[in-house]
Amino acid sequence: MTFTTAALPSHFPRALGALALAAFSSWPALAWASPEAPMSGALSAPAEPAGEAPPAEPAPKLPAQRGPRALLGLSWVRIDVLGYRLDLGWQIPWIQHTALRASLSALYSYDSVSLPNMPGLGGLAPSGDLEIHELALLATAEIDVALLSTEQGRLAAGGGLGIGPSFAWVKMPDMPFQPGEWTHASAAIGRLSGYLEYRFASGWLLRGQPFGLLFSGQDNADTVYEMAAMGGYQW
Repeated sequence: MTFTTAALPSHFPRALGALALAAFSSWPALAWASPEAPMSGALSAPAEPAGEAPPAEPAPKLPAQRGPRALLGLSWVRIDVLGYRLDLGWQIPWIQHTALRASLSALYSYDSVSLPNMPGLGGLAPSGDLEIHELALLATAEIDVALLSTEQGRLAAGGGLGIGPSFAWVKMPDMPFQPGEWTHASAAIGRLSGYLEYRFASGWLLRGQPFGLLFSGQDNADTVYEMAAMGGYQW
């Protein structure tokens, strides 16, 4: 059998040994000059700073709503006269935490006055009490500001000014041989009031009016103090 390659010369092993010795002697210099291999994986990535916690969101608030409302309750006029009051109105949100309202307020009260004893008149003295029925219809403008507002409810303080007619029906006491008669009178009156009101998220309302003044432009009319406690609903 014959080979296709030519025979190697006799001095080839000696040259190969010299080449291997030169490569071995240059290895330390190459190893010193080679850069360090970059680390891979999670250890090579720089540590990222922890992200800042998102700012806490403010608690949701119950805004003043636009729409109709109705309030019904009791009113104390002159402290000793109990009346009934109905307020029907419309609310309009204004600037932040503030609401405006326009309403019609109806106030009905009943009072009886005992006439003093008149012994000099004998049997001609009137008998019975003087009965007074009064109805006031006041066009009222109100403004209130929220003191506390959460998702459960809204507490507000406000004031109102109303003006309108007041009608009085007076029954005179019976006289001897003459039954008592009804008389009628009317006048323009006003009301200045301050109140606290709480509205639940469901729409129900509670109102307390610790301050109120009923006044009239007539010369012989007195300024009357009024308090009220009411409940209602805001649509």
